[in-house]
Amino acid sequence: MLTYKEIEKEDLASLAAMYVETFNAPPWNDAWTPETAGTRLRQMAEAETFYGICAYEEDVLCGMILGFAEQFYDGVLFEIKEFCVRNASRGNGIGSEIYREFERRLRKRNIEKVQLMTLRGNATEHFYEKNGFETDKDLIFMKKQI
Repeated sequence: MLTYKEIEKEDLASLAAMYVETFNAPPWNDAWTPETAGTRLRQMAEAETFYGICAYEEDVLCGMILGFAEQFYDGVLFEIKEFCVRNASRGNGIGSEIYREFERRLRKRNIEKVQLMTLRGNATEHFYEKNGFETDKDLIFMKKQI
């Protein structure tokens, strides 16, 4: 059984360590360091509308999901910026369980829309599709190296 807590600044170091372990492994294969991951998480945690939870399995950190709310003309949209499950805990439904708890908490905050950006491919797209996400036909993600 998972237990949850809302993310606070004192959680950021342990979350950064899990972040490095998770996103430096497949399918992402990034090159995060504890310093760069800590900076990224701290920057998000300092946003005015930041919200996130971390999940524990028998007092061991096993996942986190976080982001921030944005006001639009037709309501509040929550943008998930980071969501990860500790590598040793992946593949057994914990990610879906964490997401369902997060969605439940967002509804309590009167947030009815959620969006995110993720990698294309079975390991990531499939997870979000099975949790009710759809590819938006009207929006695209664009980037440019400068």
